[in-house]
Amino acid sequence: MNYLSVCAIYRDEAPNLREWIEFHRLVGVERFFLYNNNSRDGHREVLAPYVDQGTVVLEDWPIHPAQIQAYDDCLKRRREESRWIAFIDLDEFLFSPTGRPVSDLLVEFERCPGVVVNWAMFGSSGHRTRPPGLVIENYVQRTTDSLLNSIIKSIVDPRMVRAFCRPHFFMYRDGAAVDENHRVVTNRPPWRTDSPSFERLRINHYGLKSEEEYLAKLERGHADGLRPKSPMKTERFLSLYGDVEDRTILRYLPQLRSAIEQRA
Repeated sequence: MNYLSVCAIYRDEAPNLREWIEFHRLVGVERFFLYNNNSRDGHREVLAPYVDQGTVVLEDWPIHPAQIQAYDDCLKRRREESRWIAFIDLDEFLFSPTGRPVSDLLVEFERCPGVVVNWAMFGSSGHRTRPPGLVIENYVQRTTDSLLNSIIKSIVDPRMVRAFCRPHFFMYRDGAAVDENHRVVTNRPPWRTDSPSFERLRINHYGLKSEEEYLAKLERGHADGLRPKSPMKTERFLSLYGDVEDRTILRYLPQLRSAIEQRA
């Protein structure tokens, strides 16, 4: 049995797949359950070596809406294969600012059915077009808005999940999810905590990236079936979520570059 796995659904993410997989391998993820939702790019070529070695389990998932259904499929079919499964997206990077592997930290939470992790919401860092280099090095400005950063994603004991509330939050057979400080999550709406806390566990959410990538994302639509947003004016877009510079994740940059070079 794997200790920590990730489940995600994606569409046309070939340019980002290798970085995202190699990063999460660095923080302790052993297996990836990936659901392809009608991608038309070179994603299969990127994923082929990971599929061959068993690191990635790839499923074609052509339905719409797709996200909740893919998560449900993963829970039903893979619940006995991993002690923990994190349900995150391809623009989200899960790690511990302490430098410890996420898998090591989760040992402290084994009496809990789920652990929620707050977002740190990053903006475009002023990029209009996709810059060369890696996502984590190009986007270093984020918001300090506590409401946005209080949004969560979940790492769950798959055998304890009873039902979904949203892609962000799960309901459990017994007990309740806790945050990084072992505080029970009781807030309503349930996809937020009372306040953000990401000193031990966090998810850097690169939901915008460059304006070019954001517009392409809008064209693809949402895996959860939500209606696509309207484009923002360039001036507002470039300044959005740019309150502070945050380079915490860059402690992993040398290792990540090395892992990507070896894989290439």
